[in-house]
Amino acid sequence: MHRAVVVDATLDLRPFVRYLQSRTVAHHITEESGKLVVWTRSEPEAELVEGLFAQWRAGDLDIPLSPAGAGAVPMFAGKTLLQNLLGAAWQAPVSMLLIAVCLLVALISNLGADPVAVRGLFFPDLRQAGLLDSPLIFVRTMTPALLHFGPVHLVFNLLWLWYFGRMIEPVLRWWRYLALVLLTAFGGNMAQYLWSGNGMFGGMSGVVYGLIGFIWMWQTLQPRSALRLPTAMIMVFLVALVLMGVLASSMIATAAHLGGLLSGMLVGVVFAIWLRHK
Repeated sequence: MHRAVVVDATLDLRPFVRYLQSRTVAHHITEESGKLVVWTRSEPEAELVEGLFAQWRAGDLDIPLSPAGAGAVPMFAGKTLLQNLLGAAWQAPVSMLLIAVCLLVALISNLGADPVAVRGLFFPDLRQAGLLDSPLIFVRTMTPALLHFGPVHLVFNLLWLWYFGRMIEPVLRWWRYLALVLLTAFGGNMAQYLWSGNGMFGGMSGVVYGLIGFIWMWQTLQPRSALRLPTAMIMVFLVALVLMGVLASSMIATAAHLGGLLSGMLVGVVFAIWLRHK
């Protein structure tokens, strides 16, 4: 998908949406941090919508205002939960699938209280002779991201995955976003295994920090991109990482957070440079 228009959420887009529908221009609208984003399926459609929006704002399109008046009511005030879920699934299918799988694993494992039920998802012991001969070993280096231990661990990780995934996935397209998730899961899990020497850990935190690292590098190298985070927010996550390492390193997989962050930063640099010269 392609971002065509990003505007303040107080702007009433309903007249413009009706015009796009009358022209049968395929589009989708989401809300992100107080902004409305109009998405299209292709770059030519995005350019078309961007041009039409500019004409509308300049008063060159004959579109009547809605009765409520421009800017009177946020467009998403009456959205239902089902509409939100369907919109998120269309906008960020990989993120939604990951959330669903994490919830399923949590259900099967009783929120981590029954690790035997999901023992095949833990990081493999790479020191075992002949273990590397199995093609599934590489997959198991990433599956610990699906494991969570307790409701707080699960809810916080999935909320951040929901938040960052819906920002990144539409920009990268789902296959690049999936590659980002897999690489940050691998980097975070491998770092934790090398640090702790065992595979009894889990959580999506390494991926979440990987997504933060990715956005950090992306907005640095792609300053005109709409994919951005406030610098203060990034700093809060970095300070939290340091505090976790100092105060709770025995209870939290700090190395997974750091490994995910560094992996995401590396992928962000590579993707930003590659897509800029593509």
